Amino acid sequence: MKQITIDLFNEVKHLSQLKQQGNYLSYIVSTSNMENNCYESSIYLYDMFKKNHRRLTSGKHDQGHLWLNDEEIIFKSKRDTPKEKIQKTVYYKINIHGGEAESFIELPYMVKKAVLFDEKLYFLAPFNEVLDKIKDLSGHEQEDYIKALTEDDDYDVLTEIPFWSNGGTFTEGARMVLYCYDLNSKVTTTITKTPFTVMDIHFEEEFGTLFIIGQTYENKKELHNELYQLKDSQMMKIGLKEAFNYRKVVQLNEKELIVYGSNHETYGLFENGKFGLVNLERNDYSVLTPDLLLANSNAVGSDLRIGNTPSDYVRVDDKIYFMLLNNFKNELMSLDIKGTIEVVNKLPGVLDEYVYAHGKFYGIGLMNQDFQELYDLKTMEKISSYNTVVKSTYDLVTPEHFTFENRAGIELDGFIMIPDTQEKKLPAILNIHGGPKTAYGDILYHEMQYFASKGYVVIYCNPRGSDGKTNDFADIRGKYGTIEYEDIMDFVDEVIKRYDIIDESKMGVTGGSYGGFMTNWIIGHTDRFKAAATQRSISNWFSFFGTSDIGYYFAPDQVQSTPWENSELMWEQSPIKYADQIKTPTLIIHSHDDFRCWTPDGYQMFTALKYHNVPSKMVVFKGENHELSRSGKPKHRIRRLKEITEWMDIYLK
Repeated sequence: MKQITIDLFNEVKHLSQLKQQGNYLSYIVSTSNMENNCYESSIYLYDMFKKNHRRLTSGKHDQGHLWLNDEEIIFKSKRDTPKEKIQKTVYYKINIHGGEAESFIELPYMVKKAVLFDEKLYFLAPFNEVLDKIKDLSGHEQEDYIKALTEDDDYDVLTEIPFWSNGGTFTEGARMVLYCYDLNSKVTTTITKTPFTVMDIHFEEEFGTLFIIGQTYENKKELHNELYQLKDSQMMKIGLKEAFNYRKVVQLNEKELIVYGSNHETYGLFENGKFGLVNLERNDYSVLTPDLLLANSNAVGSDLRIGNTPSDYVRVDDKIYFMLLNNFKNELMSLDIKGTIEVVNKLPGVLDEYVYAHGKFYGIGLMNQDFQELYDLKTMEKISSYNTVVKSTYDLVTPEHFTFENRAGIELDGFIMIPDTQEKKLPAILNIHGGPKTAYGDILYHEMQYFASKGYVVIYCNPRGSDGKTNDFADIRGKYGTIEYEDIMDFVDEVIKRYDIIDESKMGVTGGSYGGFMTNWIIGHTDRFKAAATQRSISNWFSFFGTSDIGYYFAPDQVQSTPWENSELMWEQSPIKYADQIKTPTLIIHSHDDFRCWTPDGYQMFTALKYHNVPSKMVVFKGENHELSRSGKPKHRIRRLKEITEWMDIYLK
């Protein structure tokens, strides 16, 4: 068996965008291309009766596929599209029984999500005034307009918040718009108008209805949204009149919908949702699951996924099917019109996507300490083997899970990965997840496997604030750096007590996003860690409030204060306040286009550390955003992991 390598993820195949039609499952397989420093993707088919897989498309950037009928698929691709000044989307069409793909639709929009029905393609695409004007111009008129825009490049005019988005650019006037392209007339119609923005669409094939979740805003985008039904080309508002945040919708019958969402009133931004019943005739809403405690989520972290999108709920007869996160594993559940919830299957891992076909559920997931594969979810039979060779080639460490009680008497989940070694004592790295409302589990995580391969014991846990449990457990609003800090320290004490192999004089700490915040916090409150690597972190809630794409609503919700209201509480929860107490050598990792936790938070921490003569180093990645560790360019992901490991080696070995 080979030792885990720093670039192992380049050998792994990633599965996503699972769909079903007739006897087939279709899905995307993505792989890394180190030479071009990118990811490539193609469409594959699985015949559910012949039980075989085959590659359908030969392109390297094939995505967003849709079934046109039982024998043809359309998909987005960049295969023959030269680099142009005008953004556009080209759909190709291919017959699943053979033949080459041919150009089918060309749209002057960047299509984000689409559905096909009744010979029409309904799609979401970003709107702004510039692109809207360009698409109607040609020749010299278009060239003159683009030239005029170029002369305006020295200026950015902002009139609303958020004013940018992570990994993007300034978003002034940008809205997600619903368009309709008629396959017969080849005419595109605009369905929604700014300042309305569409957040999601859901199509019910049996009833021929399209549901739209969105909101209208000017100056400041709010958390709530509204639900609409598209009927006879007209949008009709349905459901609640008061503020609510719809997340999912599925039509149960001609008269009733089941929706999932929350009003955020009791537990704020991260409140677990409830299912509700909407009567279309009376246009009223009632809660179906008042006693539902867990979240409809698969928020267990891993850096071995690429391109997965949340699955719509599945309706079979008079029930809908969805998944819950119970601690750190998913459960497939059913719900009927009376609000009765039943467990269909407890899964040995995390489910990324799923569909229903021919009496069975099929899904893509990270199960049983394996890489992503396709599964029959009833029998949990693995029906693909894309990563079998990789799994059998490398010496993987299986995480050990244990539970323990914190100082408040609450049971928490902890994990440890111990390298196969004859050494009696080893250095350890504490890894802290982001969110905060996400979770760690026992699924494969390349970064942690690599740390273990380099001779580190890897430890991690799910403190209060994590997903997979109740709202009360996840609620740390106004308490950042207090109760969950205690939980993490209790975990470190517990794991040292249980496992003699850890050299407690040689421990490091790392984490990203919220985990970066907590890394900053920890080194300002204890010297027990001899090295730290803080990634895409928050250091100052004041600057985060005014610069993050989510800062103006995330900070008031989570730290329960603003720069003008209870500013003392905001400062108390800012790690930068305690920078004069830091002694731990610290590496700072950030990305230039990370507008979720913008670089100034990293720069402030770096300046504070250098000012106080703390050994420190900052590495900022160009062309990357908040997702660097999970979906950043392959070479950049390798460099990031190399920087962290070498930093730990200096101070822990």
